[in-house]
Amino acid sequence: MRKIIMDVDTGTDDAIAIMCALAAEELDVVAICSVNGNRGITYTTENTLRLLEYLGREEVPVYKGAHLPMVSTLPAWRRPEVPYGGKEFREMEIHGDWLELPPSVNKKAEDMDAVSFYIKYLSEAKEKVTIVPVGPLTNLALAFRAKPEIVENIEEIVIMGAAYAHGNKTAAAEFNWWCDPEAAKIVMDCGAKITVIPLDATHKACVKGSEADIIEAGGTKACLAAADMIKQRIRGYSTFQPMGDDMAPVHDALAVLYMLDPQVCEDVRPMYVDVDFGGGNSDGMSIVDVDKRYYDREPNCDFAFSANREKFVALLTKLLKAR
Repeated sequence: MRKIIMDVDTGTDDAIAIMCALAAEELDVVAICSVNGNRGITYTTENTLRLLEYLGREEVPVYKGAHLPMVSTLPAWRRPEVPYGGKEFREMEIHGDWLELPPSVNKKAEDMDAVSFYIKYLSEAKEKVTIVPVGPLTNLALAFRAKPEIVENIEEIVIMGAAYAHGNKTAAAEFNWWCDPEAAKIVMDCGAKITVIPLDATHKACVKGSEADIIEAGGTKACLAAADMIKQRIRGYSTFQPMGDDMAPVHDALAVLYMLDPQVCEDVRPMYVDVDFGGGNSDGMSIVDVDKRYYDREPNCDFAFSANREKFVALLTKLLKAR
């Protein structure tokens, strides 16, 4: 069984990714770390707690992580909207502030913060662990800055983030890397085995509204919650980035499903990927060296350029029905 730590800014796709990881017999979720991203840290932590309580998985520890990116919010002009949160509209949002689940009552975050947890856990680990960050990479980057040798106890880092062909926050940048590009740079250069699941792959693995209905009919708690979240995502995407055919991507879940069946991603190639953190129009852009212009730089990751939509939806449905 593969031990994993999830690092999340829990909105709708993070929640579905967590549900899939908890349902997979091949994965042992040893901890979940929250981070500022889709929403501020108060929201992302509480959303993680209420999801675990809803699923009856209170035994999984949650560590509250970084409140803000490393440095991108220091100039007032650079990230004026971060941290996100405080708007209670839902129809035009793919997340909303809160997951529409009962607030957590008994489940609380651990006293230790996420960065300290990474340092302690990875320093003491008797076997290697896989890290699955599906939000901004702030927690990991801070841990690596404090104690870089902990990377030796990481089996792999499976990142949902980046984009080659197009961004979603800006024309150049995917949201997670845009939010904290300095952190993305640190993690990409950390020396661990890294797989990047970018928008190029997640946009090929959209879920249709009719498929959400099939998931909902599965009747489990995970099915009911995930189906509602997928439908919310479809409504949200239809307002600002229509995908066609009544569907939307569930980005973060693809990172989890890749660990279970690597063939769910396609055209996965070793690449050198750099990050722009200069503060200009390309701030947060993932610079993918497809043409090998950096002839003196070895690949620092495997980069998924596409995905198999049918395999993704079939495995997603199977996992959500399992618990």
